[in-house]
Amino acid sequence: MATWQFGPFDNDEAVEWCAALEEADPDQRAELTREALAKMASPAGVGTAEDAARAIAAAAVVLQALTGKPVSASAYSPHFLAERNDIQLDSGVRELAVRAIDVVLAVGSAWRIHWQADVEEEEAITVVEGLRNSLAHHGSTD
Repeated sequence: MATWQFGPFDNDEAVEWCAALEEADPDQRAELTREALAKMASPAGVGTAEDAARAIAAAAVVLQALTGKPVSASAYSPHFLAERNDIQLDSGVRELAVRAIDVVLAVGSAWRIHWQADVEEEEAITVVEGLRNSLAHHGSTD
């Protein structure tokens, strides 16, 4: 996985996943998002760093779809989200996104190992933790 920044859309896997999402029929986008999240939300240690990158991008898509606010200023984020609400997500997808991000952030995960000892490791972790926290608190009554 080639990574050039620590944002949710700033690596090769995320860019490829977002391109596929852009090209998909609008009625298929929610399922593609759910699939990327579900693959990572399985037991810790199963997903690859590439799966994690796609799940992080999918979680960012979920958050932007829920809030209507851009999660990233990256040129590689899905353009359809900026123009209109063109993805219909069911009520369980937010919780699935939180679970997927929990697996990504777990100590010893493939994603954590990928970032280990990188000069931007802390920034990458902070971005993903912020994404997770925003998803976890969106819509809560706390």
